[in-house]
Amino acid sequence: MSSPTLADRMKIAFEGLRAGEGPLTCGQTNTWQWMRTDVSNPMATLQWKLPLPADTPVADVVEAFAILLARHESLRTTFHERDGEMRQRVLRSGVVAAELHQVDASADTELTSQRMIDQLRQKPFDLVNELPVRLAIALAEDKALAAVTVYSHMAVDYGSMAILGREFAELIGAAGNRSVGAARHQPLDQAAEEAAPRGRRRTAAALRYWTQHLRQIPQCLMALPPIGDGDGPASAALRSSSATAALDRIAARTQASPAAAVLAAFSAVVSVRVDQSRCVFASLSSNRFTSRLRDYVGTLAQDGLVVVDVAGPTFDDLVRRTSAAMLRANRSSIFDVTDLVTHAVQINDEQGMDFSRDCVFNNISAHLPSGTDETTNVQLPPLDPPDLRWSPTAGAAEHSTLTWMPAPPFPNRLVLQLIAAQPALVVGLSTGDTRHVPQAEIAGLLRGMEGVLVAAGAGPLRLADVPDLSGLTPVPRDSDWVRVGVSWVQLSEVQALLREALGTPAYATAEPEGDGHRLTAHLLATDGVRTPRQAHTACMAHLGGRYAVCAPHHYVLHDSAPTDLTDLAAWRSRPVLARGDGRASTEDHR
Repeated sequence: MSSPTLADRMKIAFEGLRAGEGPLTCGQTNTWQWMRTDVSNPMATLQWKLPLPADTPVADVVEAFAILLARHESLRTTFHERDGEMRQRVLRSGVVAAELHQVDASADTELTSQRMIDQLRQKPFDLVNELPVRLAIALAEDKALAAVTVYSHMAVDYGSMAILGREFAELIGAAGNRSVGAARHQPLDQAAEEAAPRGRRRTAAALRYWTQHLRQIPQCLMALPPIGDGDGPASAALRSSSATAALDRIAARTQASPAAAVLAAFSAVVSVRVDQSRCVFASLSSNRFTSRLRDYVGTLAQDGLVVVDVAGPTFDDLVRRTSAAMLRANRSSIFDVTDLVTHAVQINDEQGMDFSRDCVFNNISAHLPSGTDETTNVQLPPLDPPDLRWSPTAGAAEHSTLTWMPAPPFPNRLVLQLIAAQPALVVGLSTGDTRHVPQAEIAGLLRGMEGVLVAAGAGPLRLADVPDLSGLTPVPRDSDWVRVGVSWVQLSEVQALLREALGTPAYATAEPEGDGHRLTAHLLATDGVRTPRQAHTACMAHLGGRYAVCAPHHYVLHDSAPTDLTDLAAWRSRPVLARGDGRASTEDHR
């Protein structure tokens, strides 16, 4: 089938309740923080397929969408920089040009919708001169067969798109009784609320939560040696009816949500595999916890930091602990990202580590149509198939299937997605790095998680039994791996960091200290690196994007280097020009 032909553009006029200008919300600032350097990032544009009954007149689509534009200020907002500060500007009235595509009445609406989305996504939004929403409608004569929208992430998040989709369906079904309704809580109101004393206290508390945990969590959870040949992405989804039944029984015992039980089971098997008792996940929080925010349309979601300590006698204990950890993370997920970055840079400098955000957990089940396995109505990076049509893998039980799907490149080592809890548990697991997390690893973690849930559904389960139930064993580690605090660190990667950051002969050693190790670097001083502070600054500048790496705790600068750079005794015999930890918070010892 060829792409739908663009026949015309229809101007949709809107008239809102007010215009205005003000600062960005925390959510908008968080989004702008990563979008400003890469407006072409695929995640900068989000998409949604609007629900359409059969034989919907195109006039109804236009009228319903005009009401959405009038009702939600984020859809009629542009963004501008003034005095070095980004601000949002809401238009009271205006027009949006909808694309109209003529198709045959027998056209495949799914293919047509996807091709219209592809065309709408061809260029990034011009946030200064363009409203952050685009609409396309496929027509057969005067009937709308399909309608799709794409939005700038500065205007909406996934929760917002679900709200807009639901309201659009209500408006389509209310012919002759459509109205903008009463004034709502809008992004301008949210920004003012966040700037008020109560809002500042909340963001300050969130900042304390984050900074406390950034000092206590592993630099990288999936710290694995290369065990595969590939280096691209891979994505699989598990569908398990038996795990769904187990979730009901676990919830009855623990009073926890299915999401908490799923993340607890995943944490349990990951803990076994990577030999790490503290699991940490970046988890997108919708931040819609109050009645005022339940129907809020705007970029509200921000990262939550979920820290799960895998300890305790039973899996039920772990589920309750995970539920509490998720609640704490959600309560601390509205924050000033600029303040957080400032504090994180300081913490990174002190620890010599950069939190890699390598593992992500997203509960997207609330944003999908209830009672269905399908993901047709939402873009799910990295899970974005037209749908999830299940085909059992070889040897799989009838109640459980594992499906492999294509995945676009993305930076994380693991992304766990709870797609649905009913009528069957559907969980996606993806990696952006099959060299360290090959397909066999993904399948093993998914099957191990399922095994833990099914066993826990039968009755209280001891955590000590998880290794046998999951079939997982700790990944083998040789002498190249050491513990630094709560993190696994690979010494060969530390050596690579020193070579690339310093550009001078250097050698790192790991010396036992408490329950872990302390890293010391010996290096040849150069004109550009003559102090420990200069050495540490160079290492930190090259640390981003690396896994299982820590900058040395102590630097020793020499006037010459031995022939054999791995000869520690030879390094120690060289005259010392300077030594110290190189941290900004301390003075170098000369």
